[in-house]
Amino acid sequence: MNVAGADRNRQLVTVGIGAMLTLVMGAVLILGFRLATQMRASVTGLQTASMLQTYPDAISQQLNSLRDRLEARAYAGQALADLKVTVKRFDEELEQLGSGGYLQSAELDQALLLWHQYSPVVQPVVNFTGQAYVDSDDAGSAFSKEGRVHYADVKRAQLFATENARRLQQQLATVATTLQQSSSDGAARLRTLLLSGVLAALVLAGAAAYFQVTRARHERAAKEAQEQTRDILKTVREGFFLLDADYNIGTVWSEALTRMFSRQDFAGLGFEDLLKDLVPPNTLSTAMKYIKLLWGERAHENLMKSINPLGQLEITMDNGHGGKETRYLQFDFHRVMGPKGIKHVLCAVGDITSSVLLAKELQESQESANAQLDMMLGMMHVDPLQLNSFLDTTETGLQLINAILKEPARADSEFRKKLNGLFRELHSIKGEASALNLMSIAHRVHSLEDMVSDLKKKAELSGNDFLPMVLKLDDLMAHLRGVREMASRLTALKDTAPAAAAVTAAATVAPARAAKQAAANEQRAQLGKSGDDLSPTLHSMAERLAHDHHKRFRLTINGFADVPSSYVATVKDCVIQMLRNSAVHGIEARETRKAHTKDDVGVVRVDFRKSGDGYELVFEDDGAGISPDALKAAAVRKQIITQEEAAGMDTRAAMALIFRPGFSTQEEVSMDAGRGVGMDVVARSVYALGGKIGVSTNPGKFTRFKIVLPAAEAASSTAVA
Repeated sequence: MNVAGADRNRQLVTVGIGAMLTLVMGAVLILGFRLATQMRASVTGLQTASMLQTYPDAISQQLNSLRDRLEARAYAGQALADLKVTVKRFDEELEQLGSGGYLQSAELDQALLLWHQYSPVVQPVVNFTGQAYVDSDDAGSAFSKEGRVHYADVKRAQLFATENARRLQQQLATVATTLQQSSSDGAARLRTLLLSGVLAALVLAGAAAYFQVTRARHERAAKEAQEQTRDILKTVREGFFLLDADYNIGTVWSEALTRMFSRQDFAGLGFEDLLKDLVPPNTLSTAMKYIKLLWGERAHENLMKSINPLGQLEITMDNGHGGKETRYLQFDFHRVMGPKGIKHVLCAVGDITSSVLLAKELQESQESANAQLDMMLGMMHVDPLQLNSFLDTTETGLQLINAILKEPARADSEFRKKLNGLFRELHSIKGEASALNLMSIAHRVHSLEDMVSDLKKKAELSGNDFLPMVLKLDDLMAHLRGVREMASRLTALKDTAPAAAAVTAAATVAPARAAKQAAANEQRAQLGKSGDDLSPTLHSMAERLAHDHHKRFRLTINGFADVPSSYVATVKDCVIQMLRNSAVHGIEARETRKAHTKDDVGVVRVDFRKSGDGYELVFEDDGAGISPDALKAAAVRKQIITQEEAAGMDTRAAMALIFRPGFSTQEEVSMDAGRGVGMDVVARSVYALGGKIGVSTNPGKFTRFKIVLPAAEAASSTAVA
């Protein structure tokens, strides 16, 4: 009884110390939070007051500038707009300072009063919306009637601002000084409070440590009594422990738990505390609900096992070397019955990391094999010459991208210029990969485009921002080497069978047959030097685009046999981009076409023909057409032009927006649209050859692009020049 009473007293003392520590730390935290909140308010007010000191001089200078421009009969709209913005900001921030509760002082009241005296003289100026000048052939530009009144208001406001700017600045400086002193006082009080809390916590922690040491001596005897049971539990590989009605772990557990959870003491540990740092909150909440259900008398244990949320649990723990490792545990629960019902819940924990990792490795191997198979099947439908040409072109493009990344840059404008170059090169590579249905390459390039797009959204760029892109580029180049290696193997495999057959046939087939075969091989070797081989690629791409975007359209191609070899790459890039635009923006959905009494199947027509000394490429679809108003609205929305610029644009200028870098009417980025670089690349490619590009449209009827290219010799001369 004496031992039990002593243990109970030690427990009471320990609980008392813990309660006192909690109260002390709670009081320190609450008071510290209040002081920190007050300091934050003072610092915010100080920042606002410091910034407000610059506004009186700015208003005075802007009034001087406005007066000078009026006297010179120059355009004063921008000066007036700048003044409006400054006055509005100063008024809002001063009112915020006065109403934010940062400080209540006579200086702030005087500053507010003086600023309110500004209003009668400044407001007539900023509210002016009329025409300040009238023009005549005899007198030239002169003040209008309302302009003279405006000029008088400006002079009066300028004189008033000049006389009172210094006084208003001094009052704001006094407010800032007062707020700074308030912040310093608050910081001193906070330091004193935290020091007091730390000292009190150290005292209580020392007392708690003393009683913990005392308690450990008395628990040693109890641990010796459990040694025999622990010797047995040390030999099992599973972790075992008992949960009581309060969901706490009992005093006996298997040694395997130490290895699984990297901790030594489990006695009295709550099941929730065991898992809270290892699993997400949602999983922990579900597990605790499940444990509570196990204590229900009517719960069917076998049925409960089927809904066990901890059947396979992923946890991340320290590996003992400063790093992290992932393990997979399996929890199994069994109820231990006593005379009065459920006495304990036995929990068995098994480490199934090896099994799970093996299953994942098998799955990854299967996925990798499937990806390789998909890539191989896709490559089998691509002409080897086309594939090798694409790989050569892509490697050249990636080398250019690598050169752009390595190009030294310091200013933000130089970094953004690099991004524009990267965007154009990547978009061109992705377009050709999509056309050849090499989607493994297209998706990787699309991921690189996402990284470039994210960088363009950053307010400020540095060289470190480009490092992740270098790693991604290395991955793409490695993948490209893998594709080339697989292409070589496929080509060798295709050539092996005909070669073997040729050996057998040589003895029986006439020489004329061999000559015919040689001529066919020579003809196939010449494939790719003209535009003939573009048609199958473009038709295949059209089918993929129609499927991906749930459209129906028919592609017609004429005249590609006349495409000069020096124009094949440019014509291909242009048609690929315009075909994607037709699939995404042009051709309507089936229901929409029906509603407009159109054929269910749209028509996309591409014609290449000689024209005079040069060539014409005409791309036309019978889709929704292009609305100039929609173009201007999208450009304003993307902040490419202002609302005023949009209002002043005619139809020709609005149509030219589609060639602007970064412009797209698509809100969401997809594999085929939304980047705003496609038509920009088309225009640059055409202009590089000395050509021209034009667009005509009829909303709801058609869209037609006409590209005029010079003779191939003239284009070569232009490129050299």
